[in-house]
Amino acid sequence: MPCHSRAQKKKRRYEPYTKGEINKLIDSLCHPLFKTNERYMLLDWLLHGLVEQRPASTIRKFVKYNLPKLIEQIEKKTKKNNL
Repeated sequence: MPCHSRAQKKKRRYEPYTKGEINKLIDSLCHPLFKTNERYMLLDWLLHGLVEQRPASTIRKFVKYNLPKLIEQIEKKTKKNNL
């Protein structure tokens, strides 16, 4: 019978960050920039989509959380440029 010491551990796949941690990093990079340019909302959505790899869910979340803000920001910009 092989002798297993404490030094021997099961080999496991090491991933430096969880999906949740990656999503928080994306949020911390993109969210502060939302007001400067609406493209950052789209970048945020795209990056989250790449992490989650669930297109239907990603689109639903974008429509629910980001699309209203994006439309509002574009409307404000349009009004400002028309003045």
